[in-house]
Amino acid sequence: AFWLPRFPAGLTMAGEHLTAAELRARIEEQRALRVILKEERSALTREIEEAKERQQLRRELERESQINIWVRSGNGAKRRIRTRIDNDEAGDVDGAPQQTEKKPTRTPSLAKTTVSYASAVVKREYVWEVQGLSWLEQQLTQEGRECTNSNIFQVDPTDGYSTYMLVFSPRGGSLKHKTDDRFEMFDDDLCGTLALIRTADNYGTNLCYRFFVRDASGEFQPLGDTTRVAVPARGEASCFVGGPDLETESKGLFGLSFDELLGSEWVKDDSICFKVCIEEAVMKEHPSGGQIRVGKTDVVYEHKPPSVEVPPPTLQADFLSLLTEGRHSDVTIEAAFGEAAPVAFSAHTIILSQRSDVFAAAFSHEMRESATRTLTVTDVPPPALKALLHFLYTDDFDEVQKVLREEGSSGGSS
Repeated sequence: AFWLPRFPAGLTMAGEHLTAAELRARIEEQRALRVILKEERSALTREIEEAKERQQLRRELERESQINIWVRSGNGAKRRIRTRIDNDEAGDVDGAPQQTEKKPTRTPSLAKTTVSYASAVVKREYVWEVQGLSWLEQQLTQEGRECTNSNIFQVDPTDGYSTYMLVFSPRGGSLKHKTDDRFEMFDDDLCGTLALIRTADNYGTNLCYRFFVRDASGEFQPLGDTTRVAVPARGEASCFVGGPDLETESKGLFGLSFDELLGSEWVKDDSICFKVCIEEAVMKEHPSGGQIRVGKTDVVYEHKPPSVEVPPPTLQADFLSLLTEGRHSDVTIEAAFGEAAPVAFSAHTIILSQRSDVFAAAFSHEMRESATRTLTVTDVPPPALKALLHFLYTDDFDEVQKVLREEGSSGGSS
């Protein structure tokens, strides 16, 4: 049986009407066309070989460029080491380790200082009502004294000597109330109508006080001006006494005599009501023990993050261990070079794609390697591929040299 090529139907049909000479001419034309086609095929074959050569050269250029990247990175690391040695931050001098001066501890930066002289001031109001005012003078005569007194009240609860009483003498007589000796340690000749008495003490105190009297409408009206006084420390305990008319010759509330007071707006239902507002800053120290400082200082510092002991970097070693141990790998890089058995490396697409455009392209295109999660490299020896992977994972050219020395293939990288 002979195999005969099938020609287009029109070719046989067209030749049926040609003469022998015409057929011979057509045959020569086809032979001439075949020569042209063979020459075209030869040219295409040469162009295919040239394209393969160009492809091979591109791969070689990529490898050389990648190697130069490794070298450049290694030079950068060496350059940084040189700089640290020049700055005496690393290196040995005559075989002795360089001693690094310990950095001083960071101290907070002072931002603001405030001194306050009112932080220890305590405020208190006290109201005292005297009823049966018209009978007061006669009743005091029976008691053998010239004034009546309020209960004891305290201003600063942290100090036992910050206690007071009010006294009222209707005729502006003696303020000796004869009820508590602690409140009578003052001059016997001291006279007044209304007075504030502080318990006997030899420590100093600062006072600001003002008296008020309630009017017919029930509102408190000021009696005299606000008095601010520094009571000095003494060698012996004595009372502080203050009032609106202690130092004046004429006595009486608002300049009124007691008789006039009884008929005034300040007395309602035979009662009079006083109020005293006191602000006090008690001295907690006595000058006999040394100079006193009463201002409270507040200091504000700039809050900076505390210094943290930073451990040595381990990122390079951690990434290399991912490669060498194959933990969490999702791709296999196989080196099939020559007739030697293939060598496989467990790697990670996310790292290789970020570090190498070649690997990124291999993983992103629809090719066998992307489908089987295996990338086969046929033009790089296994030691060189291993060195490449070590560099991509550590960014350290010293790792390349270390791998090549260990594999005994120092010339394989090119």
